[in-house]
Amino acid sequence: MKPILIIDPGHGGKDPGGGSNERWKEKDLVLQISLYQYERFKQLGVSVALTRDRDVYLPSDERTRIVRESGAKYCISNHINAAGNTSARGVETIHSIYSDGKLAKQIYDAIVAAGMPGRRVFSRSIDNNKKVDYYFMHRDTGSVSTVIVEYGFATNAQDVQLLENHWREYAEAVVRAFCQYAGYDYKPPTDGKEDWRAEFARARDWAIAHGITDGSRPQDPVTREEMWTMLYRALRK
Repeated sequence: MKPILIIDPGHGGKDPGGGSNERWKEKDLVLQISLYQYERFKQLGVSVALTRDRDVYLPSDERTRIVRESGAKYCISNHINAAGNTSARGVETIHSIYSDGKLAKQIYDAIVAAGMPGRRVFSRSIDNNKKVDYYFMHRDTGSVSTVIVEYGFATNAQDVQLLENHWREYAEAVVRAFCQYAGYDYKPPTDGKEDWRAEFARARDWAIAHGITDGSRPQDPVTREEMWTMLYRALRK
């Protein structure tokens, strides 16, 4: 049976990835995330494949060929970001210029709800040709709808700590977001480790829907004025 989804752990083999630091190599962390997601999708009855399941190097043309020929409708390409400015932080999701961006936004919102600060959802074209995608994972994967996920910055100390301690929650957030987007029943892991995260996500969605909060800054401290305002909005409903 053809998979509906193929997961791409970025880089591999002789290519460690730019999102590497003294704590990890990007290729290893994204493989860890991808293997976790692969097993979770199988548990949930989602037909899924991987571009790589071990530490091997895949040239870009081979990687995109695997995606194109997989028969999948969707691809999630997992990465860790890096920047010269160490203050840059947060999750990014990137979609094709020919995509409506809805899956990218749903994945982004889920990771933010799981605790990683948000940075942006965007698409990018080649500078001298606005009709061609900049990223080869969008440009060369044919009809497969690919979302590139940058879970955080390896060059930011706060993101590094969050990724080390909570990478599983962020990986699970992607699983949940995809299931909800593609119409699959979602159930949290049976070990219960994600239950409170799932409940938090439902509470956040409820608060947004009722105009109590815009859902931003989930990890930031709350002032008394903000708490009074949220209580007022909730109690007057």
